[in-house]
Amino acid sequence: MLAGETELRERLTAALRARDTTAAKVLRNALAAVQNKRIELRLADDEALGDPDLLAILKREAKQTREALEFAERAGRSALVEEARAELALLEEMLPSQLSGQALLAAIEGILEETGADSIGPVMKTLAERHPGSYDGKEASGAVAAILGQRGR
Repeated sequence: MLAGETELRERLTAALRARDTTAAKVLRNALAAVQNKRIELRLADDEALGDPDLLAILKREAKQTREALEFAERAGRSALVEEARAELALLEEMLPSQLSGQALLAAIEGILEETGADSIGPVMKTLAERHPGSYDGKEASGAVAAILGQRGR
């Protein structure tokens, strides 16, 4: 489920009332990134940020949190690990469901069968058109490369 700006603000209000500091932190960071994007695009106050932009912002926030989690795990900082996991869970709740594993492989196989592509680029482009924001690009490109390698292309 992709959260709109209004929903993010409502969630922040609810988190503040519930004194949920983790949720408040995540939502404040997301809303700050939304505001920065609005300024970058020079949107008026009554203009909404589009879903693709919101999706990109939330994915970037999730990626940064994943990286922080990895660093905290390597450093053995258990308190930071737990905090980052909680933040990541909140962000992933706001993102659309992700294709992974068999579903991702099935989508890639279907695209390969339909298009007859022999390189990664066209497959990734078609995958992005059909499943915007619903897969990990690194995982998908690795899967495409592996499948094409098996087929000898």
